[in-house]
Amino acid sequence: MKRWIVIAWALTLVLAAAGIAGKETLLARGDTVLLRLAPVDPRSLMQGDYMALNFDIGNQIRTAQGPAERPPRDGVAVIRRDTRGVASFVRLHDGGPLGAGEQLLRFQAARSRWGGAQVQVSTDAYFFQEGQGERFAQAMYGEFRVGADGQALLVGLRGKELERL
Repeated sequence: MKRWIVIAWALTLVLAAAGIAGKETLLARGDTVLLRLAPVDPRSLMQGDYMALNFDIGNQIRTAQGPAERPPRDGVAVIRRDTRGVASFVRLHDGGPLGAGEQLLRFQAARSRWGGAQVQVSTDAYFFQEGQGERFAQAMYGEFRVGADGQALLVGLRGKELERL
């Protein structure tokens, strides 16, 4: 019995380490992609200072999915970055080959904080140090690292002129 507990504990540590290593690799080697923010809602008294995020590309993905009663929970979109790194939605990925300058972006359909459904890319919140709300209220873009498979990690927020906040 004791041996199985040790094996389960070791397996848990190995799986956690593999997950962390994968995220660290994505942060180090992923492409920088900027996604335009849709309206946001800063501050949460219960959780400290944070900004609820909604990305414009999520709205475009929902439109492309059509009025399905229950859209797929997970999906992949095709995006294209401009010279500044700002991504725009091209189409939903159907498994076919990508065109020149196109890359994948994974997304999830989730319940919105305000009811209904929304499309999320990576996360729907960004936490920051208390007292920094005014600074982050100027955010216009989310900065992501995106892997070849479309997996995205939010690494920061950017302002109107793409400056780091």
